Amino acid sequence: MNETNLYTVTIPPMKKTLVALSGILDKLASHAKGKQLDWHPAGMQEDALLQSRLISDQFPFVRQVQVACDNAKGAAARLAEVEMPKYEDNEKTVAELKARIDKTVAFLDTIKPEQVIGKEGVKITLTYWGGKSMTGFEYVTNYLIPNFYFHVTTAYAILRKNGVQLGKSDYTGELPLKDL
Repeated sequence: MNETNLYTVTIPPMKKTLVALSGILDKLASHAKGKQLDWHPAGMQEDALLQSRLISDQFPFVRQVQVACDNAKGAAARLAEVEMPKYEDNEKTVAELKARIDKTVAFLDTIKPEQVIGKEGVKITLTYWGGKSMTGFEYVTNYLIPNFYFHVTTAYAILRKNGVQLGKSDYTGELPLKDL
């Protein structure tokens, strides 16, 4: 599908980015394992990275991943006007975060283009908007896209700050390159 619409600018890019985020989690695990100290309990380095923050008033890495998943599943459900899956927000390991990403991508896979295309005018409300709303188009362009990528970027930056070997291609994921 090459047409630009609410589906093509939300669901496929969020799926691609969540898959890339899962790959970033693999690099976190590898980095943590390589830094593990013999005299500390297994997982100490992984836990330290999962709880790391850029600054004290921002969410830790684990919460950044949870919120990115929440943004993706919430947007898909709101735009398609279907029930949103509920997650417990109790992940404490890389494996549990990867499972959350997998659940989110699986949910996004259930959303068909025809459920989202043409929903530019649907009324979107969030509890913390104080009784106000946006159209589907305003929600996607002014809130969803910046917020989703803010949390993914912050998760990436937290790991970079902590020495995890990541590059731009880890963030962007696989590109749909074609032969000339």
